Amino acid sequence: MTVLRVILSAMPAYLRASMQGMFQYRGELILWAIWGVVYPTVAMVAWQAAARDPIEGNTIKGYGAQEFATYFLLTMVIGHLCTAWDMFEIGYLIQSGKMSTKLLRPILPIWESISDNLAYKVLTLVILLPLWLLIALWARPRFDVSGMQALLGVMAIGLGAALNYIFNYALAMLAFWITRTDGLGQLWFGMSLFFGGRLAPVTIMPSPMQPLISMMPFKWIIWFPSAALMGQLSEREILIGLGCQLAWLAAGLLLFRILWRAGVKRFTAVGI
Repeated sequence: MTVLRVILSAMPAYLRASMQGMFQYRGELILWAIWGVVYPTVAMVAWQAAARDPIEGNTIKGYGAQEFATYFLLTMVIGHLCTAWDMFEIGYLIQSGKMSTKLLRPILPIWESISDNLAYKVLTLVILLPLWLLIALWARPRFDVSGMQALLGVMAIGLGAALNYIFNYALAMLAFWITRTDGLGQLWFGMSLFFGGRLAPVTIMPSPMQPLISMMPFKWIIWFPSAALMGQLSEREILIGLGCQLAWLAAGLLLFRILWRAGVKRFTAVGI
């Protein structure tokens, strides 16, 4: 309980500092926020054009132009809410020795990172909400979802965000052993594009790839919440999916615990 009280008392201060720090880089924030809109919009238009092919037909495995509009609008929103970038940041903190001061604090550095993550998502909503609304008015998405499916879908977004964050942070711990984690971050993002539903809905990927996709956590971050909020999954299927998200989240927490303890033991605080 003492640790919990320390965390609860520290988080408001962390959040204020994170908000102030993020606001100093508002130009960069705007660029990152716009990129989060551009890619899904391009993918939406491309898949809509493919679905209107008069030779192949007007749907691709059940996805027509309107379904693609709905799906990629959801990936746009959910991708923002689930974003994480610690694989690019932790390496610098460890290699520069700046992690040393963070280790002297009474709570783990991950809580400061969580506050930065939340601050970024909140501040960029000022830019993104109007853009999302304009794209929705243009694309005219359709949501065929019940109240319970919507509620479970929102829960799926929260778990997807936690899942992506903890795996990003856990794998960032490899910076205790390797000199750069940027390539690892790019690999994670690339696999998320291909296997997680950002490039295309998971269900329209080739059948031989489906077992491989099911063995990885990526589809539970973006595709699963999107499919749930589109009404493509029954309540039972969503509940099973939430269980899978929790299982992957537990695996991520265990991985973080193992790598953090081992990494801190070998940390020498040697700068670059």
